[in-house]
Amino acid sequence: MILGGVGIGLASGTLGSSIFSDVPQGSFYDEAVGEMYDVGVINGYSPTRFGPNDYVTRGQVAVMMKRLRDELTGNVESSSSSAQSSSTSSSSSSSSSSSSSSSSSSSSSSSSSVANEHGAFRFSTTSFNIPETVASITLSVTRAGGSTGSATVTYVVKAGTTAAGSDFVEVAGSQLSFADGVTSKTFTVQIKDDTLAEGTETVLLELKNPTGDATLGTPSTATLNILDNEAPSSVGSSTSSSSSSSSTSSVNGAGTLGFSAAGYEVSEDIVTATFTVVRTNGSTGQVGVNYATTDKTAKAGSEYATTTGTLTFAAGETSKTFKVPIIDDAAYPVVDGKKTFTLTLSAPTGGAALATPVLVTVAIADNEASAFGSGSFVFSRASYQVTEGEGTVLLTVNRLGGTKNTVTVSYTTTNGTAISSQDYTITNGTLTFEPNESSKTFSIPISTDTYSDSGEYFTVTLSNAQLGDPNVTSVTIYD
Repeated sequence: MILGGVGIGLASGTLGSSIFSDVPQGSFYDEAVGEMYDVGVINGYSPTRFGPNDYVTRGQVAVMMKRLRDELTGNVESSSSSAQSSSTSSSSSSSSSSSSSSSSSSSSSSSSSVANEHGAFRFSTTSFNIPETVASITLSVTRAGGSTGSATVTYVVKAGTTAAGSDFVEVAGSQLSFADGVTSKTFTVQIKDDTLAEGTETVLLELKNPTGDATLGTPSTATLNILDNEAPSSVGSSTSSSSSSSSTSSVNGAGTLGFSAAGYEVSEDIVTATFTVVRTNGSTGQVGVNYATTDKTAKAGSEYATTTGTLTFAAGETSKTFKVPIIDDAAYPVVDGKKTFTLTLSAPTGGAALATPVLVTVAIADNEASAFGSGSFVFSRASYQVTEGEGTVLLTVNRLGGTKNTVTVSYTTTNGTAISSQDYTITNGTLTFEPNESSKTFSIPISTDTYSDSGEYFTVTLSNAQLGDPNVTSVTIYD
């Protein structure tokens, strides 16, 4: 199926070959099959057969396009009858169109591994902090990987846990224009002080609608944490921004509250899923945080049960858990692909701040489709790009094929044309994935030098675990 011109923000990392035995690993459609299966756009003939070379009918195309439209608009319905009636719609386009399909797939998948000469717009980090007493903060948008031609991108400033008008000035959509060769622009967010003790509140930042053949890079969304000067957490704080997703929240050590992973996956027959919220950067005093579930392609009442509540951390406590009931379709078994919902943290109390991300995705894996084990590890992308001025690059490791048991994976950097201590900092470590955790991130410091050496790269390798592909990624540094 050719989806020319349609951009879907997917980052599941699932490969079709990990689901269907007749999808060749590394084929041009391997990634596309996995991602479209994940969001329920396509299915298989059976839990193991996809039929990649079969023809599709006009009726099957209509069903797939409707699912795609529903996924893009957020109106996906949970319908086992629909899934069953179009089980053959997962087949790809005919062999006569395979060359054009290959071209389309190649162009879409290569965007993550080949730098676009027109650039990709992104924020320098996923999280910024600003004291409530500071009137404004200036944020940078980077055009990474290329700067050929004129291009624009729209930025949006909207309410997270805070209120537009009383705490900050909302921006429904404003455009940044980049001339040929320009790689960085800034915009300003206006902050409003009040006398209420509200704790740390969040503003959501988003980039969208790039023009001039430029694209969106990662991250294209970020969180601005407004540190309350009436709350103990922000007294004496002078930090206007942060390059860390879990920056120190307070001088009294109340800590930052965040999810234990960047993403989760559970089997639909698990009955209840347990999720962990961790407290870092301090544990002084009692703090609390609200949590809530929200539908995505999974619907409350069909695939899981709506869950909300508050976690309370006593002084010295650094970890709390909550449970979400998962609903199995065992009575009406159907291979309907993965379904997703989101978890959100909000309204921290006791002087605590929120870590990034405040919203994570939970994938419910179809237990009729494949075995659910401890999984294997891959990088989310085969390559990353970063500019020297960004200071760090954030890499994501995904766990595919199951999230049972506690497992670890090691990572290490190796020089390419980029040299450690000169262009970046040697970074080695181990990521620990607890049960249900499917995605983790780590950062690598990037150095700034006076040389004109744009386009140098180093590699990062995963090891000491069950690995998938890609388990090696490259990081290209641009001036």
